[in-house]
Amino acid sequence: MARRELTNNEVAAILAGVAGVLFIFVGWNGAQGVEEFVQLLTDVLGTNPALRILAYVLVSIASLGGIAVLLGAILISMDRVGWGKFLVLLGAGAGIISFVLFLVLLVRRPSGIGAHLGAIPVLVGVVLSIAARWKAKPVPKG
Repeated sequence: MARRELTNNEVAAILAGVAGVLFIFVGWNGAQGVEEFVQLLTDVLGTNPALRILAYVLVSIASLGGIAVLLGAILISMDRVGWGKFLVLLGAGAGIISFVLFLVLLVRRPSGIGAHLGAIPVLVGVVLSIAARWKAKPVPKG
């Protein structure tokens, strides 16, 4: 029996699932990256009670880390791509922002990252979550 080729969303769900497991394994959550993003919004838009509520909601979801990424993988596999990508983004810590922060930290303190055993799995997880979000595509309705 011939095996069928995986769809983009199935590949994205697998990538996000592996990233989520890595995040759970090392105890990573995306709250720090989301907090940085909310701080940027506050600097641009000023203090606003609605922004503060949004920040609490986003940071709460991001604090789930790997669980949020795994839930996002499940949603992507069910063709709920928008919500799935959103959960992957939050759980990973805003994706590219986390990746850039890791690279900056690596350049500034290479021995500090090397000493922390969880840094490599988190870096791999962030890259996988970025790839999953890039690979996932909305399914045309019809």
